[in-house]
Formats: sequence, structure tokens, C-alpha cells
Amino acid sequence: MKKGIHVLTAALLLACFARPGRSQETNRPGRPPAFEVGEKLTYSLGWQFVVVGHAVLEVLPDEEIDGRPVRSFKMTARTGKVVSGIFKVRDNLSSLAEYDLSRSLGYTKIQREGKTRKDVTVDFDWENLNALYFEALGGGTHTTPILENTLDPLSAFYFVRMQDFGVGSVIKGPMTDGKRCKKAEIRVVARERIKVNGKKYDTFKLVPNLKEVGGVFEKEKDAVVEIWVTADHRHIPVKLKSKVAVGSFVAELENK
Repeated sequence: MKKGIHVLTAALLLACFARPGRSQETNRPGRPPAFEVGEKLTYSLGWQFVVVGHAVLEVLPDEEIDGRPVRSFKMTARTGKVVSGIFKVRDNLSSLAEYDLSRSLGYTKIQREGKTRKDVTVDFDWENLNALYFEALGGGTHTTPILENTLDPLSAFYFVRMQDFGVGSVIKGPMTDGKRCKKAEIRVVARERIKVNGKKYDTFKLVPNLKEVGGVFEKEKDAVVEIWVTADHRHIPVKLKSKVAVGSFVAELENK
């Protein structure tokens, strides 16, 4: 189960772990925004039909870099009281990105999972196309070559919500966590009506290709992730299911 928490929170970000090409961008004048400052999405995290924790995604107030406004996002994941007595999780991720979400400007991860403790900072050197990874608790530094318009997983979550897509679309793009830069891929496979926590949603069903993503999925040969996002302009992920070697997991939207 302890590995499952890590897989599930990573998969929740993977709901938008790719970005489409320019032809699919929908930042049109007059189009309602997909999200606004103050938005807060809360998800229950379940393992084998038992709720073991919660994850929260937030759009924070804009910050300023070199006199221009930039986007600020935050994600937290934590186990509940009972599960924390067995394996405690307290993870915090944050991201800064250009206002149009064309590229990442900074990414941090504070990971507390059982005995695992990591404080990670990723800076972006766009002049030389490098991501500069620094782990404060003895993990050292690492420089990773990146591509133009590369995003971190958290800012990518919001970028994809700004796009148009339909059944049959294939969404691709570069992503980095600071240690690797991969081209991720998501297929839009169906349009379905589903019920989550008693509420019905019109959704698109997305299936990521995990082969190039690596990370927590690289040792899961038969890993499968399915994501349902609202079919309106907001594209809010309302449900995520993952099946890996250690069991089946689900994240469901509690409120928005």
C-alpha cells in the first residue's frame, strides 16, 4: 500500500502529463478560463475500496518575476489518521510557470513518505535549455537537458485543461521532474457519462502511455491508468483509476 500512495498521487498529476501541439491550443479571446486564482480541487485517494488519504490541487495568487506576472500552483497529498499510523504521507509540490503556461519557471517537491524524506528544487535555465535539479537532504545536484516549452508535471496539469480535444485526439509533449525529460503521450479514447460521489458528469476518458514516463511507473510492466475529465471548457479530472502490481487505486473528486 505504501508504494500505492506514491503511484496514485503521481498518476493524478499524470492526468495532464502531456501537452498538445499549437493547432490544439484554445486560448481564444472570449473563451471562459479553464481555471482561476482560488480554485481548489480535493480528491479522495482509495486503495482496494478503502479511502487512505486525500490530495488537494490549488491555483494560488499570481507571483511576479522580473516585473511580469507568473502562475503559481500547489499540490498536497496526505494519508488519513488511521493509515498514517502505518505509513504516513505528507507530500507538497509547487510550481511557477509563465502566465500563458508556455514553459516552467520553477518546481519544488517536499516528500515525506514513511522514512523517505526529500526536499527537491528544480530551476530552469532556458538560455542553455537545462533543468537544474537540487536535492537538499543529501541527494546532490543534477543537470538535465530539456526541450523548448518543457513543463513540470504540476504546471502541465493546468496547461492541458486550457486545450481543446475530442475522441481520437493524441496529446504529446515534453515534461520534466528535473531528473529526466520525456515526451509523454495521452490518448482520448471515449466520451462517457459517469457518476462520482453521487454526481453525474459528462466526461472524456483519457489513457496515458506510460512507457516513456518512467519514475514510479518504470518497474510496473502492466501498469494501466485511466482518467475521466469533464467535457466542458474546464476539463477537470473527476476520476482516476490505476492498476499496478500492488493493487488497484482510485482518486475521485470530492468538491470543486
